[in-house]
This record gives sequence, C-alpha cells and structure tokens, in this order.
Amino acid sequence: MIANTPFGRRGLLAGAGLSLLPAAARAQESWPARPVRIVVSYGAGGAVDTVARLVFQRVEKKLGQPFVIENRAGAGGSIAASAVAQSKPDGYSFLHDASGFAINPALLPRLPYDPLRDFTPVGAIVTVPNTFLLGPACPANTIAELIALAKKSPGELTCASTGTGSSQHLALELFNRTADVEITHVPYRDAPAAQNDLRAGRISMILSTATSALPLHGQDRLRVIAHTDDTPVARLPGVPAVAETLPGYRSLEWHGLYAPAGLPPAIVTTMNTALGQVLAEPELVERLAGIGVRASPMAPDAFAAFLRGELEKWGKLIKEAGITIG
Repeated sequence: MIANTPFGRRGLLAGAGLSLLPAAARAQESWPARPVRIVVSYGAGGAVDTVARLVFQRVEKKLGQPFVIENRAGAGGSIAASAVAQSKPDGYSFLHDASGFAINPALLPRLPYDPLRDFTPVGAIVTVPNTFLLGPACPANTIAELIALAKKSPGELTCASTGTGSSQHLALELFNRTADVEITHVPYRDAPAAQNDLRAGRISMILSTATSALPLHGQDRLRVIAHTDDTPVARLPGVPAVAETLPGYRSLEWHGLYAPAGLPPAIVTTMNTALGQVLAEPELVERLAGIGVRASPMAPDAFAAFLRGELEKWGKLIKEAGITIG
C-alpha cells in the first residue's frame, strides 16, 4: 500500500514526477557528465594559461570530470571568444579570457559576436595589478616624481606595452588623463624586446602586469615604483599604489569565465560555486599571490554588472583617445 512506503504518498508521487522531467532538465542535474572544454584566449605558457591550469585542475576535482584546456590565441582573444560564442550552451564549452574581452568591442567594431548578447557571464576568477616598471633612462622613484618629469618635458618620456589597445596601453592613457601629463606610448610585439630596450635606456618605462614585472624588479637598475591596485600587492612589499598619489586611479588586468548565451542557470550556479570554493583554498591563493595574482571570485550577477562597467569605461576611453589598430 502507498501509505506504508518509506516516503508516503507525497514522496512517491514526487519521485514519480522526477521521471517525467524533460531530458534536458535531467541532464542539468547530472552536469558535468563528460569532459568540459575550457577555451583559453592566449597561448600555452603565458599568464592567462597558467592561471587557467592552476584553477581548473582543482575545479575538476570538485566536479568529478576532466576540464580540458584548449588554447586558441590570436586577435587579442577574439578568436577564442568567437569559438565559444558559436558553441552549444550545454555546459561543455567555456571561455577563460582576460581584460581584452571588455576592450575588443570598442577596439574591433566588426567582431563576430556581442559580449553581452552572445555570452553568459559565469564568474570572475582573478585580478592582476599593472605596474610602472622604470629603467635607467628615467630617474623618478615615485609617481609624484614621474608626474613632475612628464610635466616638465611633455611627450619625452616613453612607456612600452605589449601592443596598441592592450590593457596596459589603456592604463597608460588613463594615467595620462588622470595626471594631466603626456607620456608617449611605444607598442611592442613581445615583452622581451621591450625589456631589452628598457635595460639599454632606449625607453623610459614599461607598464606591465605584476606577473611580468616581478622577476625584473631590482635587477639592472629596473624598479617598480607603483602598482595600479587599491590594495597592497603581497610580492611587492613597500611599493605604493598609484592611487596614493592620484586618488581614484585603478586599472587592473582581470580574468573571467563565460559560456555561450543560454547556459541553464543550474549549471551557472554549479560552476560559479566550484570556482568560489577553489579560489578560497589557501594553497591556491598562495600560489597565485606568488605570481602577482589575486584570487577574486564574484557571483554571476555581480560579474555581469562588473563586465558592463568595464565595457563602458574602456569603450569611452578608446573613443576619446582616438585609439585604433590595424
């Protein structure tokens, strides 16, 4: 008799109802049921790839399926983004991208995707402060001294980045506008060439991520005089934030996770929860801090709002500064 079942009539009917759920709903409950692809927007061995591998090798332990890193470098991350935008929203294809995701729409107006319409923001992963790395050709030791030098000789100081429209280039443009100075941007194809010219005194400084600057700080008269975060950087003790001299200035590299538009909310929640758990693990936090990276998880709604703000902020700056590539 139904009344004598362990769950009673209500429990039995509820259990029977589960078998009537659509196949898609049942699949969501068991996600992930097979390997998950993480498309990384930059090449193997770089900073974005390193973070992805550190994070998702732990996520796969949480969720019980392999998370396979697939590097698709090129076009500032837009090749990888295009591939994921065209994938099925079934929870088996995600994009791990950096700040370029919010920069490219203004810089590359013919992108084959829309960052808001064609993606589901799943969560923030890490933030990476930029740094002002000065060489022997620039005598400044503080941001105040750098501003004074720049005002004295507009355009004479030079600052390298890894390319026009990179987050470091935009950080320089934001600095120029905030400090009302003119430091000339010099784009390089790769970091080693810029570092060699910095050592040789052919350029004044490099605006680079803390990850790139840490191995150089204190070598060959190279020194980091400030970082662009609003909290201390563990691996740069005693190095101040730019905001201590220019209140409100902040410009970070950041990584986020996205899925194709239409990803079921249950999968978004599961993935975001797993991300939050691994990014709170002390061992991972310490390893990330060792390369100048800060674990910065964020709930899906908060991350979506953050993304909209970054799109607006950098889109406005690119337009006002007349930055173009190609």
